[in-house]
Amino acid sequence: AAGECVALIHEARLNMGIDDEEGGNATERRYRSGSWDGSEWEVLMDEVKQRIAELSVESGYRLSKKAKKQQKAEFREYMATIVDDESPNHTVAFRGGTLVLSSWREIIQLNYMRHALQAGFQVQLMTNATLQAIFGADGSVLNASSGMSQLEKRLAMSKTSEASKAADKHMTRQRRTRQNIKNHFLTCDGEDI
Repeated sequence: AAGECVALIHEARLNMGIDDEEGGNATERRYRSGSWDGSEWEVLMDEVKQRIAELSVESGYRLSKKAKKQQKAEFREYMATIVDDESPNHTVAFRGGTLVLSSWREIIQLNYMRHALQAGFQVQLMTNATLQAIFGADGSVLNASSGMSQLEKRLAMSKTSEASKAADKHMTRQRRTRQNIKNHFLTCDGEDI
């Protein structure tokens, strides 16, 4: 969370006073009015850059392999923004299409909405006009791909839908069959398969 906050603050400072048409180049953005160079915070930002660079390659015994891999990837993204002044670029795929995020502000908003809405995020993004406005998504494009009404979507996508119940029964039968195959040596007649 701290690295994400520093990346957001750095990105906001770099974009300070720059129009969308102007600051496309990282070198050009670095030496504009939002740069840390020559400010009272330059020494502190150099220390932060150094620590983030260390965290992007850190390896230790206290973290699991998966956690180390995730930490390194996240801090490489922060380092790209803070040290190299590169904007992040995330693409989120979901049932109705894709969403391209190109700033830390958008990524933090997305993470917050995912955390708050949890499993209902995709459905809300496809149907909620406020979320579509926040992320700049076109609701007609998102909903056009499905071709179903709100009620039909609820009936088809819910956990209590017929398709979901059939898939659950199928999984249960597969599980039972696998278990019976594993325990086949215990039965002498083999009729349980």
